[in-house]
This record gives sequence, C-alpha cells and structure tokens, in this order.
Amino acid sequence: MFLFFHGLQTEENASFYKGTLFEKLLAAYLDQSGYNVELRKKHASLEYDIEGTSRATGQKIIGEAKAHSKSMSGQVVSAFVGKLIPLGLLNKRIHGLFLSLSPMTPEADNYFSTVKDLGLSAKTGSTLYDEISTSLKLPSETELAKKIERLSHSIVANNILTTENGYYKLAILKRTDSGTPSSFAVFSESGDFVQDKIFCEKLRDSLPELSGLEPAVISASSKTITNENRPREIQRGLPVGTDWADYRLPAGPGVFVGRKAFVEELSEHIEGNHIPNVIQVKSRSGVGKSSVISFFENKLSSLGHVTELHDSRDVKTVYDIFSLVARFTQSLKIPTSYIEIDEALAELQERLNGRKAVFFVDQFESTFINPEIYDCYEYIASALTKLNGSAYIVVARKNDQLTTYDDTKVSLGRINSISKSYTLPDFERDESILLLEKINENNNYVLSKEILPYIIEFAQGFPWLLKRTIAHVLKLTKQGDSHRDLIGSGLKLNDLFEEELEGLDEFEKGYLTKIASKLPADFKELQYQFDEDPMLVKVLDKLTTSRLVRLSGSTYDTYNDVFKEYLIYQKLPEFRLLTIYRMYPGAVISLFRKVISAHHINIDYLKNELDVSEGYAFNLVKEFRNLDLVEASTTGQWIIPAKIKDLYSQGQLAGYLRRKLMDNTLVESLLGRLLAGEQILENDLPSLFSTSYPYIEASDNTWRLYSTILKSWLLSLKILTVDKNGILRTTDYSHAQAAAELGNLKQISGLRSGNKGLFFPVTSFSKMKDVTLQLIDGIDPTDKEGIKAKGDLRNSGVLVGTQLAVSDTDELAEALTGQLLDDGYAALWEAINNGQPCLEVFTKIAGEGLTLATVKWRLKKVTALAKKLGIIPEKRFKY
Repeated sequence: MFLFFHGLQTEENASFYKGTLFEKLLAAYLDQSGYNVELRKKHASLEYDIEGTSRATGQKIIGEAKAHSKSMSGQVVSAFVGKLIPLGLLNKRIHGLFLSLSPMTPEADNYFSTVKDLGLSAKTGSTLYDEISTSLKLPSETELAKKIERLSHSIVANNILTTENGYYKLAILKRTDSGTPSSFAVFSESGDFVQDKIFCEKLRDSLPELSGLEPAVISASSKTITNENRPREIQRGLPVGTDWADYRLPAGPGVFVGRKAFVEELSEHIEGNHIPNVIQVKSRSGVGKSSVISFFENKLSSLGHVTELHDSRDVKTVYDIFSLVARFTQSLKIPTSYIEIDEALAELQERLNGRKAVFFVDQFESTFINPEIYDCYEYIASALTKLNGSAYIVVARKNDQLTTYDDTKVSLGRINSISKSYTLPDFERDESILLLEKINENNNYVLSKEILPYIIEFAQGFPWLLKRTIAHVLKLTKQGDSHRDLIGSGLKLNDLFEEELEGLDEFEKGYLTKIASKLPADFKELQYQFDEDPMLVKVLDKLTTSRLVRLSGSTYDTYNDVFKEYLIYQKLPEFRLLTIYRMYPGAVISLFRKVISAHHINIDYLKNELDVSEGYAFNLVKEFRNLDLVEASTTGQWIIPAKIKDLYSQGQLAGYLRRKLMDNTLVESLLGRLLAGEQILENDLPSLFSTSYPYIEASDNTWRLYSTILKSWLLSLKILTVDKNGILRTTDYSHAQAAAELGNLKQISGLRSGNKGLFFPVTSFSKMKDVTLQLIDGIDPTDKEGIKAKGDLRNSGVLVGTQLAVSDTDELAEALTGQLLDDGYAALWEAINNGQPCLEVFTKIAGEGLTLATVKWRLKKVTALAKKLGIIPEKRFKY
C-alpha cells in the first residue's frame, strides 16, 4: 500500500532513502491531522519515535511509527503499551499514537481493543492508508477504478507513492481477462495519468514490488493500454514432458514411473491430516522433484482435493503471490495484504468439507534472492500452521546449491522449524530398469540387451543422467552407431553436454554461458543486464527454439539446473561413475605395453596388433578406459594421452595407476575405514562390492571374482596387504616409495607377454589347489611341481609376490573360471561344445610360431583345467 522512491536511490542506499521519505510522509500526514510533532529515527530508518502535542486539545502525544511489510504482532503492540505506562498513560498525562504501514495481526488487534480506552490510538494498514490519502488530498480509489475500467483493466492494489518531488497514487493493474497482475499506472495528485516514460521505467527498475510489471502506456484516445500484447498469466501446474525419454522437462503423469513409496509417504501425511502443515521436498538437481510434485498434485486433484501448483521462478512480485492465493482459494478478489491472505485461507478451510487443500511451490530456492517474495511465502506457511486444519503447503527445493543463500537477506530458520522435510532419493535399480524398459518399448526396442545394463550402471540411479544417456544412445543408434562402439567409447557426461551445444557457434556458446549466469530472468531484466544488446533477441530465440532455454510465462531459464551449473561453473553433477576391474593387472599391463606407441586405437587395430578376438579387444578397451589409460578422440577412436606416454617413458606408470585406484569409490571407502582403525577381512570384500554397486545384478560367485581381481590390483600396486588371518591392512609404503619401486610394473607385465594376455596353465588344477592351501598355511613349496604351480598362480593373477588374492580354494576356482571364460577363449569352447575339431581354433588363440607338439600340450592343459572347472563336459573330444 505504500511505496517509496528517490531519484538518487540505488540498491545499496534504498533503505536510507525509504527512511527519509517515510519521515517526510509521516510529517505531512501528522501535520495535516492536527499534530505538532518531532520525529526521531530508530532502527535502520524504518521506525520512528513520535513526540508532540495535539493542536486542538494540547494533549501530549507520544507514539511510534513503523514502515515494515510484515503484520504487527501482539508482542510489538504490547511492548509499545508497556513503554507508555511509566510515562503517564494510566493517569491520562499522555496519549499514545501507534502508526504502522502494515496491519496488525488478529491477535494484536484483539489485544489493542482491550487497552485502547487507556488513551491510545492506532492507525495501521488500510486505515492509515485511507487517512493519509484523504489528508494529502490524493485521488480516491473509486475515481481511479473508473478510469482503469474504461481501459479493459481492473485494479489489483492501490499504493501511495512517496518521492522527493511529491506524492502519487500507483495502481497495480491486471487485464480483465487475466488473473495475474501485468502492469502499473501512476496518477498525479490531481488524478491524471503520469505518462513520463523515463520516470515510470525508473520506478519499475528500482522497486522490487514492480518487478515483472510494465508501466501502462495509454493510447492517445485514452481507450486502451497499448504495451500489452497478451494477458500475463502464471502458468497453473508445470510444463511437463509427454515422451518417456524427454530429459528437459519434468516427467508428466502419463510418463511417470517409480517413487511409489515416496508418494505414499506424502499421501499418508496429508490425507492422514498430520502436522506440520508445511512440507519441504528436497533433493539435488536432476533427481526429479518437479516430476514428483507434478504427479502428486495431479493425483490429489483427481481425487477432488483443492490444489495449486506453480513454478516460483515465474513469480516477480508479492502481488503475483496474492493472485496465486486467490486462484488457490477460488476468491473473487485478489488479496492486497497479509491480513487478507489470512482471511482467504480461513474461508477456504471452511469450504473444504473433508477435502484437503495443498499449495505447491516448485523451485523454491529461486525465492532466496528476493526477500519480499520469500517472506510472503513464509507468511503463507505460517498462516497454514495456525489454521491446524486440512490445508498444506508443499515447497520443492534443491539442497545442493553451489553457493549458500545470503542469510543477510533471508533466514530459513523459521520455515525449517515449522516444516517436515522429505528427501527424494535417486532411483532404485528396479525403477531405473522400469523407466528404461518404457523408453525402449516406445522406441521400437532399438536398444539392445547388451547396452541396457551398461546404461543403468553408468547412470547409477541418477534420473536426469539416466534419461539424458538414453536419449543420447537413441540418437546415435538411429544414426547407425553400434552399441559395442558406444559402450567402448564410455559415455561420459562431458560428451553429453557437448552434444547439447552442437547446434551453436562459438559466439552463441559464449552468449549462452553469460545468459545462464543471469537466469532466471524476464526479457526486460536480461535486456538491462546486456545493455540492450541487439543480439540478445536473436540468441534468445535460437536458444528457446532449441530448448536449451525454457520460457515459462515471461521468465527465461535453462531447461535444467544440472545444465546451468555445467555452463556457469563447469561443474558436473556428483554421481559415482561405475568402475569395476574385470581383468587382472598382468593381462592389462602386458597388452598396454604393446600398444603404448600407437597414435590411435580402435577395435580392429587391437584385433590385428594383438591377434585377439573382437570381444577380447572390446573388453580390453573398457579396462583401459576404467584406468584412464586412453581417452576418446574426436574421430570416434581412442588415443593414449601424451601425459600417459610421458609417465611411461619416465618409468612412473605404477604411480599413476596407484593414484587412479585410490580414487576408485570402493577403494577410497575401504582405505578410509582401514585408516580409521576398522577391521575388515578379505572375505568381507564381496559384500562390500554388492552394497557399493546396487545397480549391478551379479551372483555371489561374480562378486567374489571381482573381489579377487581388485585384491590382485591392490597387492600389485602395494596399496594393501593381507595378513595371515585374512585381515586387510594398509602397507607401510609411501606413495613415492611404491611408485619408485614398481616403475612401469615390469614384474607383472612380463608374465603374459608371449600369449596375448591370456592365462595358459602348465600344471593341474589339483596341484594349484594344493599349493594355494600351502601358501595359506604359510608354507612356501620348493618342489619342482610346486614351483610350476606357483608360476600358474602368478600368471593367473591370484598370487602377487608372496601374497594370495584368494582366501580359499573356492575363490581360486572362481578366479580360474573367470580367466578361462574370457572372450579370448570363447571360440575354443564354442568349437568343443559343438563337437567340432578345435586344434586349428586353439592354434590361432595360442599364437603363431609354436610347434605342433607345444600347441597340443597347451591345449591339453587348458581343456583339462576347463573340465575340472565345469566349463566343458568331462569327455573326450576331437582335436
């Protein structure tokens, strides 16, 4: 109801000038009302002590005046009365005068009615507004309403505008065919339209109450307001996607999956009439808050409950919130004060008749930079808690903001104390699978069974990344890329974002980054920020057409906060990239040494250079990528980065790999627990794997195999050791010592250098078991066959130095089975199981240059082991 503007004010000095102008308004009003008074400034220029006399009666006047936006509480009013009693209030020596631009709360009003006969007067809110308007002879509301009605508009709220040059009436307007305020008109003391464009634009740009509104431009005939092309509306509900794979919009109710337990918990809270009446739904960006509350709102409204859902980024002024309250409460009149909000909510509750009423606010963190808007939402939340009825407010907000909110502007203490928070988790595995199946079903099942598990593993339950990855794979699949190549290239998040920007040139990319840092904002705000750059319109049109930027109502923003944070901060969302090592260090390092000088690597190159199968080459690239030994190039191939080649030439590859393994999520956690003094057995590793990687569906045997391979890496790189009781312990090696001693890991890379990285046994399974048991008991065999068996264990990767990576013979069998089921042997087992001659097949596997007798001897050893492990039947077969 009261606005203050000084021509010299800025964001920094606005409070000072508001105090100065408030003092001017008070002095004029009190003088016109028959008082001779002095005003003494209090707290931050927004409160004044009043002392003087009434010219009519000579009565001494002592009072207070407050220019706050929040309603005056009973505590404030009682403190005022208590201060006057020692000054002579009870024996009528003084008269108390309480002035406030905002109204009293009902409790304060009730209290004041019981004490006003002591000699008190209070002029607050609309009463003070009316008296000031009359005393300053400003045009009446009736007079202004008639002028506005002729322009097909109506007045939402009237304000007294105080400036250094005089007083005005400022009316907030909406079109008669809209429910949302869209413009404002300024009237002089004589009631004429103020058409000074520069003055009105300065008002809009300086007063947060007018943010998002346009000065009313009256046509020459004074019959229309010409600067509005369409009615301004804050969209009811959220813009949602209707396609299963749409990652840029929240999932609409028709393409929503999962979250059953979470939605049921919210439903039980509200439909069970539980308190508190304020609910916060929190999560990091990209988890699906907007999707969930959109789905939940749809569910409640379909059951007949009263709901209101909007995006708070579309809200520009408190009048917007007032109009949303009117929409929520189905009121014919938009509230213009907090007291009227209380009244509208109370009337709504009386009409519910057993139904619930829920006020949903999405993107609530956007209000943290605008205290007036935040305070208004907080007031609504507080008002609902006082009703103790069936009305609720649900706010959805991020809890992973890059920078914390400015607690000098807003404090979350109050709303946190009166609310219950529900944190939305990432997808569970079943939810990820269900969404992926729905997307595949609606895209003619173009995603193969081979790639689906990898997508699930890659996304790790992060809903935005899951959808984004699927959309990426669908696009490339339809362009003809094979799924094997896609998996091998490792779909990293950087690639996905770069794909978003493919259609932009470098200038437009730079412009998008600059725009993103200013969002959310409307066009006028952006035009001001970019100094009316003529390129702004062109770039905004392109960005909205390509859906990199959304336009909701009049508000621009990026389609997703994950994308915005990438643009502004180059920050990728925090998700755990799956890294499970499926090959032993001896195989990986020996083959990496063979390709270290290559300029580019692809599957065909590895097949030819290493003489391995396509499947083996494919798995090898995946392992290289897991260790960041190669990276994708722009040509779709892989390259060994220069830094890796430099480290290798300097004999420091082990140090690099050591760091890489210690960055592995599971290893990092394991080391942290060990360093904290926790005792962990090597037999605990499989369960640690299964709990750390819930998105991998694997048998207990597979988890034990992964544990054995990881132990082999940790032992080889001197990160961990295993004592005689099977307890994992950190080593005494410093990183520098271990890196210097290990160099380029020649001691393990030489084990398989002549056989393409495959394991070829030279002893029997029985002998390997016996030696394993001896080593477990601390006995080092020295007989000829025992030494050979130790060589087999080293070649297989389960014996590193003097330490075993297996804890018993069952794990040994699983480890050896994993070695023989490697893709390198796949053709051999296929031939044997199909009853075909296999000598020629094995000759290609074993490598050229061997005598026939050696090839047959090796084949005999491999097949004997395969029979014992149950890989092939226990029967004779053709060579």
